[in-house]
Amino acid sequence: HIPARIVQGRYDMVCPLENAHSLHQKWPASELYIVRDAGHSASEAGTVDALIRAVQDLAKGLDAAD
Repeated sequence: HIPARIVQGRYDMVCPLENAHSLHQKWPASELYIVRDAGHSASEAGTVDALIRAVQDLAKGLDAAD
């Protein structure tokens, strides 16, 4: 029941996409964001954008709970 956003780079060779997908399948309250042009680094432009949007999305959910 705990919400989560999983941000995964499509070309990540350290943590394969299959791992993120498996985690998402086992975590019903999660959403999986796949960054098409990213690898493992959190500093890649597409990943930074997805992480910011994920945090903003989660924050909106917290505001709605107040």
